[in-house]
Amino acid sequence: MKSIRNHSLLRTLALGALLICLGATIANAQPFHGTFSLPTEVRWGAAVLPAGDYAFTYEGVRSGNMLQVFQSGKAMAVVLPTALNSANGGAAVLVVYREKTGWTVREIRLPDSGVRLYYAPSISKHGSAAEEREVARLIPISTSAAAR
Repeated sequence: MKSIRNHSLLRTLALGALLICLGATIANAQPFHGTFSLPTEVRWGAAVLPAGDYAFTYEGVRSGNMLQVFQSGKAMAVVLPTALNSANGGAAVLVVYREKTGWTVREIRLPDSGVRLYYAPSISKHGSAAEEREVARLIPISTSAAAR
């Protein structure tokens, strides 16, 4: 009976140590900052971003995978992904698609942070296959884990 109690206590202590380490890792995770330039107006969620230079901050799980977009220091959009996946290797890029209403952000690939964030199209599609054909454009992103 005593060995069962000792075993349970040991498991509880090991689980507690694991949770403390995991919590410390998440708390110390650095936010990712990046920049990109839009050559044309783009829809991203509910926001419409005019052509120009932008900066963004991504804090991962701490912020619910929310991404904040800034232009000249002014907050322009706060966007939440509809899905996410892991990203290993490759370039950091913003993926935009041409839709009937213009260009829409559909994905951001951040291999340095290990994620791909997906965003829903801005409109539902109800046209012929030729009308609905999407053309993707990859916009390079410069990222860093350094604080602002």
